[in-house]
Amino acid sequence: MEHNPPGKSHEWLTRLSVKFYRYRTLVRRHWWIPLLTISLGLAIEGWIVLQKKTQFESIGRLTVGDQVQIEQGQKVVEDSNYYYGTQIELLQNPEIRQRAIQRLGLMAPELSGADDIEMTAVVVPRSSIFEINALGPQPETTRRFVDALMQEFIAYKREQVSESTDHTMMQVKEELAQLGRTREKAETELRAYVEANNMGLWAEQGETSGKFLSDLKTKQANLINERNRLQNLTSEQLLQQPTSAPPPSPAQAGSNDTASDSGSPMSDSLNQQYIEATQNLMQAKAQYAERSKVWKPAHPGMIKIKDDIDSVERLLSTIQEQNSASTGARIATIDAELKTLNDSIKVWETKALEASRKNAEFKRLTDSVSRAKDFYEKLNLSMTGLDVGKGIDQQRLTISMNATPPREVPPKTVAHLATGLIGGLLLALAIMGLMDKADDRITSSSEVLEQFSEPILGQIPNVEDSRTEAGLPQLQPEDDRYMYAEAFRSLRSSLVFMPGQDELRSIIVTSAIPGEGKSTIASNLSVTMAMAGARVVLVDADLRRGDMASLFDIDGRFGLSSILRGEVGWRSVTQETKYPTLTLIPRGPVTNQSGELLLAPAMDQMMKELRESFDLVIFNTSPVLATDDAAALAPNFDGTLMVIRAGFTSARLTHNSLRALYQRQVNVLGLILNCVDAEMPDYYYYRYPKYYAA
Repeated sequence: MEHNPPGKSHEWLTRLSVKFYRYRTLVRRHWWIPLLTISLGLAIEGWIVLQKKTQFESIGRLTVGDQVQIEQGQKVVEDSNYYYGTQIELLQNPEIRQRAIQRLGLMAPELSGADDIEMTAVVVPRSSIFEINALGPQPETTRRFVDALMQEFIAYKREQVSESTDHTMMQVKEELAQLGRTREKAETELRAYVEANNMGLWAEQGETSGKFLSDLKTKQANLINERNRLQNLTSEQLLQQPTSAPPPSPAQAGSNDTASDSGSPMSDSLNQQYIEATQNLMQAKAQYAERSKVWKPAHPGMIKIKDDIDSVERLLSTIQEQNSASTGARIATIDAELKTLNDSIKVWETKALEASRKNAEFKRLTDSVSRAKDFYEKLNLSMTGLDVGKGIDQQRLTISMNATPPREVPPKTVAHLATGLIGGLLLALAIMGLMDKADDRITSSSEVLEQFSEPILGQIPNVEDSRTEAGLPQLQPEDDRYMYAEAFRSLRSSLVFMPGQDELRSIIVTSAIPGEGKSTIASNLSVTMAMAGARVVLVDADLRRGDMASLFDIDGRFGLSSILRGEVGWRSVTQETKYPTLTLIPRGPVTNQSGELLLAPAMDQMMKELRESFDLVIFNTSPVLATDDAAALAPNFDGTLMVIRAGFTSARLTHNSLRALYQRQVNVLGLILNCVDAEMPDYYYYRYPKYYAA
């Protein structure tokens, strides 16, 4: 079976090579397209050169000093990255250009052509120099224009700085006056507030209220926790807990409203009694259980122990009742204390909130006065700096080099022609790319693998140079077309060793459209099989245009069409060829009823007998998209071979053909790529003719 190209790591290189081959083939086929586009590009650029007027160039330079700004009375060097870009944009401003033209008209009214001057400005690398380059049709006008432009630019900058500074100073003065009024108003409000409120007393009261309120809330939380504990625990659980209470908080210790401790003397006594009674009960029960092993229940000792147990249990019940009563009283006391605490907390919260509001308002007024003073001082310093900086920026721009004498600029013919050449070549590549996108003809096995899921069973090289007036010669036992012969041997091996095809006795060879070389493939495949010793019968089933008889140079007056009409038996029309084990059944008379004849019962009977008489039956049929013959015959055969001619067959048409075969449940064995260029990058086999000829 034909192997796929080895080395997946080099797949991208193979695809690139195939794409290059496609473009090379496209250029060979349509060589006139790049010739036309390049000629067009050269003609356009040549016309531009001829139409160009003589240009004169003059250059002037402006030097920029260190840019400074005044900040709090000190000179600070400023970053010039954005400054240079801004100045270049200003140099190319139409307003400054128009001012330069007007200046030139006043100074030298006899000069003309200023409107046609082209001007560019750049920064000299690693310097603070602007270079102004002007191109114009008149030499003197161009030189004078550069000088006028630099002078007008400096004048424009000075006007701009002066106007900006005056306007800024006016704004700053207005803001200073406004800030002064704002500061005075804030100071007046602060003094009035301090006089109306004793802020020292309010600050102390705020601190005291906050601390005392925190202590009250802590005590409130402790009482709530104690009440929840007494309400949620049973009497027995309360009696089993430790009786000692946690130490009071500082607020509780210093408050006159301190609640009584949860661990009161009475509670401690009950707890102690409960614990002792519980221990006595456990001992009595243990003693009773021990004595019951020896004494009987009526024994006086057992009766006494039983009485002791009953007495202790009654004591425990009494203790629990007393503890329940004590717990209820304690809860009532806690509720009363909580009510008192809530009232106190409300009073102190009101005091704390009032103190907080007073202090917040005082802080706001103080901060307002402080901000107003800071803004006033900073703005006052900025206005001082504006007066100093006004004269500094005006001295930054100076003319370091007046306009140079004008020199004639060459028309750059070579550059224009190179542009036309490159432009025409790029246009040709674009057109070729569009043509390649629109062209879905298959040229290589890589494209077959990308487009189709069917395997490639063979790649037959193009041997058009061996064609004679009689056509392409059949394979010979000692054929000197080594790659061609080896390709058919490889195809034979692919069919013989195809997995799952042990009983491959009948094959149809077809194609999508005429002209793909299916008849040549079918005949040479039959010859190759016969050379291997197989008994092969080749049937020309293309009843409209089949020409197998002329390929093998035999009499074709009677053939398959005669058999299917019932005129003769198949044995009488079979003809021996010069290959000992190859038999041919020619087409017979041409008919337009091939569809009906091929579906006749005589076809089934003939196929049955051919299978019995030969090792392999090969049918050469008409193209799938030309007639329905192949699609009607193929379901009754063991397999079908689809021929694709490289550089000729459309992938879309081949897909349509395969779809038509699959709709008839046809067993498509694979594809045969015919007329492959041996120079294709992915044509891996049969490149060693000297080896085969040895």
